Amino acid sequence: MQRTHFLVLFIALLLSFGAAAQNPMPTTRTSHGKIQAPELDELSGIVASMNNPGSFWVHNDSGDKARFFLIDSTAQLQRTFYLEGIQAIDMEDIAWVQRNGVNYLILADIGDNLGRRQDIRLYLVKEPKLAESKTVDTIRAAAIETKVLQYPGKARDSEALFVDPLDNKLYMVSKREFQSALYTADIFGQERSSYQLREVLKFPFTFITAADMAMDRRAVLMKNLTTIFYWPIGDQEPLIKALAKPSVTLQYDPEPQGEAITFSREGEGFFTISERPFGLDSYLYHYHTKP
Repeated sequence: MQRTHFLVLFIALLLSFGAAAQNPMPTTRTSHGKIQAPELDELSGIVASMNNPGSFWVHNDSGDKARFFLIDSTAQLQRTFYLEGIQAIDMEDIAWVQRNGVNYLILADIGDNLGRRQDIRLYLVKEPKLAESKTVDTIRAAAIETKVLQYPGKARDSEALFVDPLDNKLYMVSKREFQSALYTADIFGQERSSYQLREVLKFPFTFITAADMAMDRRAVLMKNLTTIFYWPIGDQEPLIKALAKPSVTLQYDPEPQGEAITFSREGEGFFTISERPFGLDSYLYHYHTKP
């Protein structure tokens, strides 16, 4: 890692400690199970499954193949899916979107530690169903929809994205600036060869590694390695207006390298999961809170 990356991480920790000092909202953490499958070693994204209640979609980040996994509520591996014909660079997050009544997953190949990529890519697939798939299966190339995105001005690193179910607009959060920024693009509008991301907001923190929006649109979560930020959203409230308000910090026990977060499908709290640096154990944690 370059020297500047250490500097950004240091600043992220300082900002996080400052936020944590502001009396975080209490939560109750429960372990649902330990990751056992050896291939789940660098988990960077998680999202609650819509088609398979009680299960979660997860994936590894840079260095892994173009694949994603389904785990159950105790963190045990259920399914592995490969993306045919896709060369993964740095998958960093996974999200859910519904289009015309059909549930889709978005695999986000958006990581760019050195800020050198000319574009980043999202891969959309219909969400598989456990009962209709094999233990190890393949999503055929014809069933994969690719969205190519570009940042304005220069390349940026990101590990967090979500879709607003109100209008199906995509939102991404940059990671390595001194202030993380929120970007948006209407990737489900007019079909284009590529989409230009647009900055719409800056945050008073940095090093964001994950984000999610509740399926009922009542709240947004973001996290870095030490802090979880929460925004309640009013009924029909514009997302940018809600996120421009000060966030609420939630009580969080840092994980070995916690880079993933998702709201529960039922809306009762949220889940986190971690990479396994140096062979440390990783658990599927549920946090219960009613902000």
